[in-house]
Amino acid sequence: MSRVEKIVSELRHQIEGGDFAEGRLPSEPALARQMGVSRNTIRQALAELELEGILFRKHGSGTFINQRVLNIGTRLEEVWDFVEMIETSGFSADVRHVELSLIVPGEAIGSALNLGDEEVLRTANVFLADNVPVIYCVDYIPAKLVRSAYDEEELYGPVYTFLEKRCHQKVNHNLTEIMPVVVDSALSRYLQCEQGIPVHYFKETAFNADEQPLMYSDEYYRPEYFSFNVLRKMTGR
Repeated sequence: MSRVEKIVSELRHQIEGGDFAEGRLPSEPALARQMGVSRNTIRQALAELELEGILFRKHGSGTFINQRVLNIGTRLEEVWDFVEMIETSGFSADVRHVELSLIVPGEAIGSALNLGDEEVLRTANVFLADNVPVIYCVDYIPAKLVRSAYDEEELYGPVYTFLEKRCHQKVNHNLTEIMPVVVDSALSRYLQCEQGIPVHYFKETAFNADEQPLMYSDEYYRPEYFSFNVLRKMTGR
C-alpha cells in the first residue's frame, strides 16, 4: 500500500475502534506528529475518508466522524471480500467450490475483458452463511494474466489473493451494474432456494490502476441476507 493508503487504513481502524473522543479528530498537525507522516499525507488521507462519507468537516470547528455512515453495514461503493461480508453480517462463513475450467468466453465477457478468442479461467463458488448458500459467484480471469504455477484450490473461493499472488495484479476498482433477476433452475440448485424468487444480481468488471480489465464476475445475492446501502451526495448538475 502507498503511505496515504496505510494512513487511511490506520485512521479507519482507530475510528471504528472508538479511539477519538466525542467523535472529533485531532488537528492535521497533531495527527501528522502522532502518525509520523507529513501533514500533506494526513490531508490526503482525511480527504479520502471525507469522500467516503466517514468524516465531515465544520469550518472553524474541526473534523468529525459521521456516525450514521459508520453504522452502515454493507456499502455499495466499497469492494468486499465475500467471506468478510458474511462474517460482518454476523454469520459463520464457508465456501463450496462448484467449477474450475479453461474456456473461450462469449462475446459479452470477451468484450468486457478486451479479449478476442483468448482463453479465460472460469471459477464458480457458492458462499455460505451458517451453512446456508447465500452468494453464487462466477469469475472469469484472462489466462494470459497468470504469471506462475498455482494449485486449483487457490481459485476455490475469493480470487483477489490469486490475482495478486499469481497474476501480480491488484484490483483498484470495479465497474458494477446492479439489477434484480429471478432464480432459474440452475440458480435454484446452487442457492438452494425456490425458482422464481428475486435475487440481487451484480454484473461486474474489475480493473487495475491503469484501467486494464482483470476480471469479469456474475454475482447473485439472496436478498434476505444482505441489505446494500449507498451514500449519495448532491451535485450541482
